[in-house]
Amino acid sequence: MKCTISPQQLGAGLSAVTRAISSRNTLPILSNVLVQAREGAIELTATNIDLTIRHTLAAEVQQPGSITVPARILSEFVSSLPEAPLNWELDQVHQTVRLQSGRFDAHIRGVDAAEFSPLPDVADGVQVELDPQTLLGAIEQTVIAASGDEGRPVYTGVLAEMGGSEITLVATDGHRLAVRRLLVAEGSAGVGDHLSVIIPARALAELARLLKPVLSSPGAVTLSVGGSRAQVRFDLPGYSLTSRLIDGVYPNYEKVIPQGAQTTVRASTDELRRTTRVVSLFARDAANVLKIRCESSQLVLSANTNEVGDNVASVDASIEGENMGIAFNARYVSDVLGLLDCPEVELILNGPLAPGMVRAAGEDTYRYVIMPVRVAI
Repeated sequence: MKCTISPQQLGAGLSAVTRAISSRNTLPILSNVLVQAREGAIELTATNIDLTIRHTLAAEVQQPGSITVPARILSEFVSSLPEAPLNWELDQVHQTVRLQSGRFDAHIRGVDAAEFSPLPDVADGVQVELDPQTLLGAIEQTVIAASGDEGRPVYTGVLAEMGGSEITLVATDGHRLAVRRLLVAEGSAGVGDHLSVIIPARALAELARLLKPVLSSPGAVTLSVGGSRAQVRFDLPGYSLTSRLIDGVYPNYEKVIPQGAQTTVRASTDELRRTTRVVSLFARDAANVLKIRCESSQLVLSANTNEVGDNVASVDASIEGENMGIAFNARYVSDVLGLLDCPEVELILNGPLAPGMVRAAGEDTYRYVIMPVRVAI
């Protein structure tokens, strides 16, 4: 194995793939990154068994080959180099990599690539194409509602319901629910029969990180679900991410979504976002409770803490239906307002003890449901 590569590009690739490496690995080989040199390119692969990230980058390959190298030392060394060509040469007998760049000459002991964990297979399954920008927005709008409680594995994932030309992503932690519908990319064949899988929210969060730098690149993201329904893979320019699916039955989320509205509120998204952020400063030390009252043509937001004080502010709004009050977790409200890119937001309410729903005014592709907090309004 012998090649020449840019340290900057190699460092960026290592930074991306090594996020798949867990600090709790019980197998030493899983702390290594697999480096494979092929004609005109190098492939970097890292895995923790549940999550695998692969990156392909251009390189001058004089001699193909493969080796696994400790990810931490390799990443730290490469990221510290000046931008000068990095020569990479493998001593196959001693499984040692020699790295030369400018005045630096290092040797790193590796492990035979044959000992690396076999890469997951997603053959003979369903495959669809998605628009990168649309997928990124859908991920960001749903993963915020997933739970971090490993004791309830299903809630740590995002349900992906696929059928025809539509995919619905759903996430909930029991206190809030996010539902986002998106269409497959134009020209994609679609899914066909209905298919539901649960994708770990962490895997989708890592996918979002990979998507941001390649949004300007041409081409769609390919989503593939293996025939065994055990793995999902996302292929995008320069990268692929494969994740083990979560086995379990997702709760019936549709019964939580409000079907009617006693009160419908429309307000400026920017104004409500800004006002919520300021008022919520006084809620942080009081269970993070944000109180909302619908009064005539205004939405009145308030928060108070005995030790700190209180804060009240109003936002001009269009209100249809009954005047009423309700309380939510302030962070849940701020989270969704920070993700909505629309002039006006709509708040659907059905009483102080019923779930409230937030969505872009006039749209139904994204619905965000929040369970109320039981306090005196």
